[in-house]
Amino acid sequence: MKKVANFINHEYYREALARLCRIAQRSAHDERLVLDDWEKLHLSNYHSSEEKAHTIKQVMERFGNDAFIILSDEIEKDPLLWFQAVDEHCNRIFGPDSILPHDKIDDGDGESIVLPIYPGFGGGKRREQYGNTAFWLKHHRVIPLNAPLSVAEIPQGYKDWATQHLIGEMVKIAIIHFADGSYPITRDSSIQSFVFNDLSDEAIRLEKALECIRAAKSEGAHILVMPELTITPVIRLKITNKLDLLNEKEGENHALSVPVIVLGSFHEQVEMGLRNHAEAILGLDGTYLFGCDKRRSVTFNNCREGIECASTPLTCLLTPLGLMAMAICKDMFDGKPAAALSSLSPDWLLVPSMSEKLNPHRAAAKQLHDTGGTVVAVANQEMPGIKGYDPGFVHHEEREDCTTDMMFVTVARKDNHLRRIK
Repeated sequence: MKKVANFINHEYYREALARLCRIAQRSAHDERLVLDDWEKLHLSNYHSSEEKAHTIKQVMERFGNDAFIILSDEIEKDPLLWFQAVDEHCNRIFGPDSILPHDKIDDGDGESIVLPIYPGFGGGKRREQYGNTAFWLKHHRVIPLNAPLSVAEIPQGYKDWATQHLIGEMVKIAIIHFADGSYPITRDSSIQSFVFNDLSDEAIRLEKALECIRAAKSEGAHILVMPELTITPVIRLKITNKLDLLNEKEGENHALSVPVIVLGSFHEQVEMGLRNHAEAILGLDGTYLFGCDKRRSVTFNNCREGIECASTPLTCLLTPLGLMAMAICKDMFDGKPAAALSSLSPDWLLVPSMSEKLNPHRAAAKQLHDTGGTVVAVANQEMPGIKGYDPGFVHHEEREDCTTDMMFVTVARKDNHLRRIK
């Protein structure tokens, strides 16, 4: 606790918050968490929420006051009291709009990112149950950088527009399945792996994609998700150019200006090798928001998907809707990518998929929502030659399966701060 006290005395409050979070999640000698002991101690100290609120206020009055020196001994008497006080103080002095997601916090034992929690989303069961640091953090989430992770933000100059279009009480999601007859094709004759080089008809896919974006805009959609291996880099470029031109000619409320558009994915060659890459863009003018590379290959016709690299780090986007992540198909439920998503607990997970069956996707989505409160949106396309298909689903308070090639699902915001902490 000496480092925590030192951070507070020198007004490094986010460092103190990250340090307390790291200590809380350490294992005790009997494999319980240190947090378990903190909770037992904390809950025995107060008889009412009013009493605790008054004590937190008294602690905060000492922050930044040269007349007081914070000692490690007093923090150790009730670490969770200080944990909540620092969380509240950081929210007051920084505010959500002043925190930059690329700011890495060094707490003395490693780096973390301290991000704001936006009202209305985030948390799930972890914010409702003891034994989780998220239960005690009202204003922030602390993400230890144990694995490569990048947090992007909406580019400067676009935040006001995005906020204006994403602050309503309801969020409408459009899930797309393409029934235009165009399918991915390969010129690779290898019997061991498959790589899709193109679509059978790029022109019709471009036309259909623009038609879907236009329909999503007319329905008031906030997020649109297209499936895996449906949007080539060429089509992606044409769509972004179209959005830019429309914004220039018709203004910010043009016919394709859906706030967040996930443009499916496709195999593409980059310097490090072949990747399966998807991008999310801003529908205002096609501005890039964040990207995703697939990490877990699939099997098709007894061949392995020939992806060689994932040059884009695991990335999520800080938005007015909370923390938004992407995963391509199998990555949402298999291996290290799935484990990282489970640990991160993003508010939103947008999934371009190409699969015969979505049972593993549904099971993973339920787990992510039940434990972390993640809203999961999966847009699925059938593999070439497969007749039956499952177009996708959205899992929020309940799972809504898609029954048409374009389906809209509305998700209501929740006020996570109404829960009671004793």
